[in-house]
Amino acid sequence: MNEPLLEFDDLTIEYETRNGAITAVSDASFAIHRGEYFGLAGESGCGKSTAAKSLLNILDDNGQISSGAIRYKGEELQNKSEKYMTEHIYWNEVSYIPQSSMDSLDPLKKISRQAVEIAQTHTDMTKQESLEKFKEMFEIVGIQENRIDDYPHEFSGGMQQRAIIALALFLEPSLIVADEPTTALDVIMQDQIFKYLDRIKETTDVSMILITHDISVIFESCDSLAIMHSGQIAETASCRDLFDTPRHPYSILLQQAFPDVDHPDRELQTIDGYPPQLGEDVDFCTFADRCPWAVSECRDAAPPLERIEDSETGRDHYAACIRTEEVRRSYEGDATPAEVDNDI
Repeated sequence: MNEPLLEFDDLTIEYETRNGAITAVSDASFAIHRGEYFGLAGESGCGKSTAAKSLLNILDDNGQISSGAIRYKGEELQNKSEKYMTEHIYWNEVSYIPQSSMDSLDPLKKISRQAVEIAQTHTDMTKQESLEKFKEMFEIVGIQENRIDDYPHEFSGGMQQRAIIALALFLEPSLIVADEPTTALDVIMQDQIFKYLDRIKETTDVSMILITHDISVIFESCDSLAIMHSGQIAETASCRDLFDTPRHPYSILLQQAFPDVDHPDRELQTIDGYPPQLGEDVDFCTFADRCPWAVSECRDAAPPLERIEDSETGRDHYAACIRTEEVRRSYEGDATPAEVDNDI
């Protein structure tokens, strides 16, 4: 496997509040390689978007990286200034498709003008070179090139979203961070957007972090993924490994909460309870109170993210659970949670 493009190494992010520090991300570790589509999944509030914002140095004013490192092409970014990020990282290296990204277009400027301003800030392209390049991006996302001189209000919601994706691709970054890129769209347009993202994967070598609560979308569109629960990385693996052989209880229950076209009559599972509110120190498994396999030891310490030895694809597979073998036997039908000494 080649050197990772991006690494999160034991990253912890905290927010200061009136009632003290709250941990939003706790000792998170995962890696993304060149040309890889990587999914980041989990419930709302689990820390997915916070992790993405920390990469781009756009955390809220009361948020900070308290420990760990973010390495991009081997260079640590967590202490870089906004000036450095603007000059060396934004747009050229890493571009961002935020939630409600349609609001990111300036309603008073033509799309083409917005593209030219980005190019003039971050490259030495002429105006004409910028326009020709941006026309190519419109073709990739399925918009007629003569529409680059339209204003945002002249586009439908789906077209605005595709225009944002075109801007994200414009300077040929190595990495795109897409944070719930289809949240505001209907299901038909969501499907079309993901088809365009698949086309981008086939025609470029760009990497992507796809952040979503919908694990089924990740299984369909990505190569690898990490699943987060309440700030902790529960499991990270190739999509094939995690789909076929999940090892963390949260991964199993989350997967079983979505319909399966191969088993349309299967009863969907629910995950009872709520994630805990985390203080400054997270020294326990955040899923313990919701987990049918939990034992008292699960609350004694935060479980380490440890390598699973039976990866079918040969790629790294890690899970943060002290009972991965018991969970595996139960998931494969050899036992139920009660039969593997559940003593909640």
